[in-house]
Amino acid sequence: MYKRYFIVLAIIVAVLFAAVGFGNAALNPYVYDKDEIARVGKGLAEGKNLANYDPNVDLRAVRKAQIEAMTTTPDIVIFGGSRWQEARSEIIPGGHRVYNAFVSNDQIEDMMALAQILDVNNRLPKAVVYSLRFVSLQPVADRGTYDWKDWGPEYVEMSRKLGVEPVNYPTRAPVQQWSGRFYLPALWDRVQQVSLAKHEPMLTTESETETLDIIASDGSLHWSKASKAKFTRKLVDNIVEHELRRQGPTQPKIGTREVDLLGKLIDWYKAKGVKVYIIQSPYHPFYWQEIQKYPFGKTLHGNEKIALQMQAEHGAFAFNHYDPAPFPNCVPEHFVDHIHPTWECMQDMFNALPDLVTGVRR
Repeated sequence: MYKRYFIVLAIIVAVLFAAVGFGNAALNPYVYDKDEIARVGKGLAEGKNLANYDPNVDLRAVRKAQIEAMTTTPDIVIFGGSRWQEARSEIIPGGHRVYNAFVSNDQIEDMMALAQILDVNNRLPKAVVYSLRFVSLQPVADRGTYDWKDWGPEYVEMSRKLGVEPVNYPTRAPVQQWSGRFYLPALWDRVQQVSLAKHEPMLTTESETETLDIIASDGSLHWSKASKAKFTRKLVDNIVEHELRRQGPTQPKIGTREVDLLGKLIDWYKAKGVKVYIIQSPYHPFYWQEIQKYPFGKTLHGNEKIALQMQAEHGAFAFNHYDPAPFPNCVPEHFVDHIHPTWECMQDMFNALPDLVTGVRR
């Protein structure tokens, strides 16, 4: 009797899991539908923009699909975390073709994987812009994020090109991504979002809409009018205070293995004739001022030292400050939280840099 009961219970649980998985897949095509991701990647490569409920798509899959569909090679590829999301091509001087390949929760393995994707598709640019998130070089065992595993195969291939051993498969297997498909709260949130949405996702030539956020053909994020209205000064100030309390007492490690990988990757790019820049995006002024008092600030300054090390030992160009002070538009009104500047702030930063293709200072 008990055996029959457990069999029935197991069947019910399996059916529920399958239903949740199917629902999440159906409502998140830019995360789980390979054919739809390929279609969108092709559309982006052709110059269209993706308008979606929010920016929470599988950016790594979309980036790969777009690069595979490109018919021309960018002059500059920008890669970092979402801090770079508003770095649109028109704010970068020189009239160069720019592709912003930002993702969420970037790590050194992502930098390697992107190099592999560009290389295998014959799309290596003239210059690559990298940056260091506070945990970009954190040892794998210490990480609390796992997004880098999406590009696991590409990371492995680039490891071989660099002559290093990748982390073992159990460590890099995307278990969290597999299980996320069956996460019920995510499905419930998505059902509510879709049911309330006024417009459906689409490929478009518009650069801004009322309610849908846009991943542009150059890779950058353009907030909808509705999203921008949410980023009030009060909201941003509250986020800054919260993140100071949350992050401040922590001090993420910088791994020697990860630093070594970055150096090897820069050397590989240089051998291919690609300039490498390591540039930190400005942080919110109050956050940057206050984080100096906390252990977390030591990690940030540690990253700045690594950038200078890469310049001295591997020939990268380091623009190594998170400090927003030099830039007139890097004021609280031009941040959406403690680390995400708007394009107005980022434009000041790019204007202060040498020409990214020629290396000539302005």
